[in-house]
Parts: sequence; structure tokens; C-alpha cells
Amino acid sequence: STSYGAITDERESGAIKLLLSLPNSRLDVVVGKVIGRSAVVTASVLVGFVVTFIVLITTGAALELDSFAPQILLTLMLGVAFGSIGLGISALANSNREATLATMGLYLMFAVLWGAVTRGIPRIINAGADQIGFSGLSDTASAELTLFLSYLNPLRAYETLSAELYLDSVQARLVTADFTQQQALAPSFSDSLPPYFSAGALVLILLIWTVAPVILGYYSFQKADL
Repeated sequence: STSYGAITDERESGAIKLLLSLPNSRLDVVVGKVIGRSAVVTASVLVGFVVTFIVLITTGAALELDSFAPQILLTLMLGVAFGSIGLGISALANSNREATLATMGLYLMFAVLWGAVTRGIPRIINAGADQIGFSGLSDTASAELTLFLSYLNPLRAYETLSAELYLDSVQARLVTADFTQQQALAPSFSDSLPPYFSAGALVLILLIWTVAPVILGYYSFQKADL
């Protein structure tokens, strides 16, 4: 996404001072950038899905509209969320270099390192509990914590919501879990999913990733010396 340069580009070129010399507040700038980048993402996603729809129809492929339409909405939510994350980084950073490095680091975290972090946290908790003489997390609690932490990654939340369009709720939650997690969670999930694993909770996570970076970025940009 080009959102990470939305504000830093104009700060480095000096255009931001001209923009703010007009009757625009810093809030206006951030909100305008959010709306503009979201519109670009929306248009791109819709074009991609329209092309896919045409190809599927013309080739006679089976198309389930009750799954296809929600898939479009989920993809739009993910795209707008990442656009907001990029914009938040741009508002927080003082230069394009900082914004680029932060974006690369965040991508590395989401795509590569998140799994290791989510698996490591329960191990740290158990090791700490053992050191002070307390019992650690049970296998089920450890698996639940690992799975919940994985959903804080917007990519994983999106993948699970997408899987639920084609699988039942329990299968969608376990489709990317390893064998140990599946063995630990399948019995408890067969009764009912905890509320924090529900589709609504995963949608809320995507919404938080859409709103929180922009708010944090705005407060930093508001105090920045331009």
C-alpha cells in the first residue's frame, strides 16, 4: 500500500505547510487521506472481483453468490484496515525512511513472526508460573490463548472469517491450527465457541485495526513540529 507515504511525502516536499495554510486543520488532512486511500482500495478490490466474476460466469464455473458477496466485503475490510495502518504509520513517522522501515517491520511481524510470538507467550507464562511454584496453563487454555493471540493479526482474522464462508464455525477456527491445538480445542469447541472466537469478535478486531492506527497517527501528527 502507498498509504505509508500519504503524509510523510508531503512533509518532506513541504506541501503540507501549503495545505495547512489553507482553511484545513490537521484533522481535515488525516480524515481526507483516510477517505481518499479507502476509496482507492475499494475501487481496486471491486474491479478485481468484477473481473473474477465475469471470468467465472463466462467459463461456466460454479459460483456461490451467498459466499462470493461476503468475500468481497471481507476483502474490502482488510484492504481498508491495511490502508489505515499505513496512514497511521505515515502520520506517526517524521520521514519517508522511518515510514518505510516501520511498514516493512510490521509486514514482517504480520506475515512471518506472529506465529512464533503467539506460541511463545503461553510458554513464557508457564515458565514463569513454574519458577514461582504455581501451576501453568492447561493444554486447552494454552491452545486457546495461542489461537486468540493469532487472531489479533488482521491477516489471520480475515483468513478465518473467509474460511467460515465455506466451512462450519469450528472447522474454520481449526483449519490453520496445528495438530496439537486441534486435539486440545476440538472437544471444547464442539459444544460452543467462546464469544472471543466468534465471527463478531473477529470483525471487531478488523475494525479496531481500521480505526486505532488512524487515531494514534492523528494525535502524533497534531503535536508534530512541521
